[in-house]
Amino acid sequence: MAYNGGTIKSASMNGVKLYSISGQHRSSASWLNPKKQRSLRKDLDYQQRVELIQDLRFETATTKIKVTPDGEFVIASGIYPPQFKVYELRELSLKFERHLISEIIDFEVLSDDYSKLAFLCADRSICLHAKYGSHHKLRIPRMGRDMTYDAWSCDLICAASSPDLYRINLSQGRFLSPLATQSPALNVVSRSKVHGLVACGGEDGAVECFDMRTRSSIGRINAVSAVGEDDQ
Repeated sequence: MAYNGGTIKSASMNGVKLYSISGQHRSSASWLNPKKQRSLRKDLDYQQRVELIQDLRFETATTKIKVTPDGEFVIASGIYPPQFKVYELRELSLKFERHLISEIIDFEVLSDDYSKLAFLCADRSICLHAKYGSHHKLRIPRMGRDMTYDAWSCDLICAASSPDLYRINLSQGRFLSPLATQSPALNVVSRSKVHGLVACGGEDGAVECFDMRTRSSIGRINAVSAVGEDDQ
């Protein structure tokens, strides 16, 4: 079974999908003057072009890919060995790569670009990196599963195999009192960019939300309960 979607083709063989990208459209030369480059915005072939990032690969697998808030860089983590790579979108090429001791479970971009990064690793460690390299390393009490960053309070929030959400304040450089949940362990955590609420999902199928201004739970919903049952 094959599907042709413009310049991207996918084929399924024994349940494994293979993707093939072909450059059917023209690419613009980097030495074109700005006026000519602006005129290409109305060119249909130029608008539908496919550009590939060079060397975007890992030896075994890619685990996470994120774009920096300024839209200038792509950060990808993968195995094996455990490492992450930073790509510059303007050049469509690799800017640098670094190796870590343990596999990266998740990471957060703490600044507008790649200058401040936090990596949650499989050995319960959190590695903080800066432009010049590794900055600091610490460990959380339980195995981490997910992580998010609250830019308003500078809190790095970690979900782990524990009923508590661990909080690390990067401004003060210390652990703060954790946020206690009613779940036996947590799988995911996320923060809303609209209202700043932090939501976590537990092993028991419950979703619990916290207001970071009061550091308290404001609601809990059993997401896997049968239809018609009362929410908790």
